[in-house]
Amino acid sequence: MFTQSDRIRDYVFPIATAERKSSRIVVKRILGSDFLIGNRGFALTAKHVIRGSEAEHLIAIFALSTGGWFSYEVMSREMHPEEDVALVKLSGGPWRSFFRLSNTAEYSSCKYRLFGYPDDTTYECTERGNVVIRPDLIYNEGYIRRRFNGELPLILGCSFFELSEVAGKGCSGAPVFKFTRPEWDVIGIYVGEKLNDRATCVSYAVREKAFREWEPNILGVSVLEESKNTNLT
Repeated sequence: MFTQSDRIRDYVFPIATAERKSSRIVVKRILGSDFLIGNRGFALTAKHVIRGSEAEHLIAIFALSTGGWFSYEVMSREMHPEEDVALVKLSGGPWRSFFRLSNTAEYSSCKYRLFGYPDDTTYECTERGNVVIRPDLIYNEGYIRRRFNGELPLILGCSFFELSEVAGKGCSGAPVFKFTRPEWDVIGIYVGEKLNDRATCVSYAVREKAFREWEPNILGVSVLEESKNTNLT
């Protein structure tokens, strides 16, 4: 069985479509990255990561210290009505998290960190169309280039940070955070990249301010309030 430790991969995880064959779970496709908040098994991701998969079986994949991986079923899900944000509820537990929403205003030059699961690592663990091992977690860091309010081509929502570094497709849903202790303050959720006419990319995160007061029906409180229940020991 899986037990959370202090490793970051126990709190940021890939979400995937899967199907049961006999007594085993077969992972079909990695959709993106998620991260736990609170202590009740809820996790945040980008809306576009799970949108369109309503009829599919979703699982969260966690690495075992002994090798291999363990999966938890996504019991329920809910999407933000406007921004590129979604919440999922995992089976199992007990759960804990050191991610909390920052509840602060951030501006240009603010430094951030990010952990996620880009497609590059997923390709390395695919065999005959199925994912056979858990993808590797990657680290990324940079600074906020600017705040942007408005619509972007092919990116949902209207409240963004433009980021200095591209994390890669598959990192959508990953936490963009400031490193504090003992909690890590989430300032946004990575939602993708945009290629400009000079063949260079910039990336974007939905700003924490845009979803901190969201109260999903499956949660019962705001995501800000849920994230305060870090249950750290």
